[in-house]
Amino acid sequence: MRRLFGVVLFVSSLALMAAVPTPAPMPTPAPVLAPTPPPALAQNPTVLIYPFDAANGSDAKIGSAVAQIYAQTMSGAGGLTVLTIPTNVSRPQFLDYARSQHADYYISGYVTPVGDGAAVVSQVVSVDSGVILFSQTAQVGSVADVASQSLQARAQIMAISGRGTQDINAQSSNTPAPTASNGASMQLKGISGIVDSVFGKHHGNGPTPAPAPIAKPPRGVIVAPVTASGALPAPDAGSATNELYFAMQHFYNVTLTNTTQSVKKAADSICGTKRDNTIATGILEQIQEKHKKAQYQYTLQIYACFGDLLDSETGKGDTIKAAVDAAVAAYVKAHPDNS
Repeated sequence: MRRLFGVVLFVSSLALMAAVPTPAPMPTPAPVLAPTPPPALAQNPTVLIYPFDAANGSDAKIGSAVAQIYAQTMSGAGGLTVLTIPTNVSRPQFLDYARSQHADYYISGYVTPVGDGAAVVSQVVSVDSGVILFSQTAQVGSVADVASQSLQARAQIMAISGRGTQDINAQSSNTPAPTASNGASMQLKGISGIVDSVFGKHHGNGPTPAPAPIAKPPRGVIVAPVTASGALPAPDAGSATNELYFAMQHFYNVTLTNTTQSVKKAADSICGTKRDNTIATGILEQIQEKHKKAQYQYTLQIYACFGDLLDSETGKGDTIKAAVDAAVAAYVKAHPDNS
């Protein structure tokens, strides 16, 4: 009887345990993910500038002075990391040395005194490939001219690096785009005497009086990139843009934009707050007239800030400079006040 009672009690206990609901398992907490750090900002392109070679037996200090103007102007404009100008590096070692300094680009060139000024040739080279990406030649007669040439090189580097949407004109909080007046007041740390030996004196004839400044109209000009037509190589368009800048600078207050958009469509954004300015651009082509050798033809286009074409002038010449100068001269004659 006791054994039967024990079996019944055991079975009842099992039934009671089966009737009690099994507690649901506790949910596994979702893992807490660490916040994703914001992507690191890309570093500024790094540029190494070599002292320019002084041609025709000129003082080597002239080439060093030009390199310093380049370095100081580019550093002031921002957007680039400019390394210290090296010395005692021979031209065959330029690429290897630039790679050892982890530069992205290097700039080298030549300066040849001509009369009261100089011809300056500069080249921007990719350190990765060793290929010349941009080359320009300009007749310069002042520190401002050299500074403007350096800004052209900077604009090309920014564009190649994918940062070319910002106008040089927008860098006014750093270094203003050079004009005939502000270039002369740049602080150039001890090289003004060297520069004056090239840009202010006849060699061996004593100082030459500086020419009287040209009175420029208040309405300025913004120079936009020129387009090369037909089979002309892209560097020709860059050369035409440089020549347009220098030609216009003789008569008007000029700034630069490196926009890649159509000037007609982007005129409003190019002008920004300077609504009274005009925008100068154009088309470069090569023509072959009957019984004549091939010539360059440049069609200058002047736009208003609201996108309307105000004027168009055409110039021809055996060189890009001659064609651009002819077109600009025609415009200046018709619009001395840029109006």
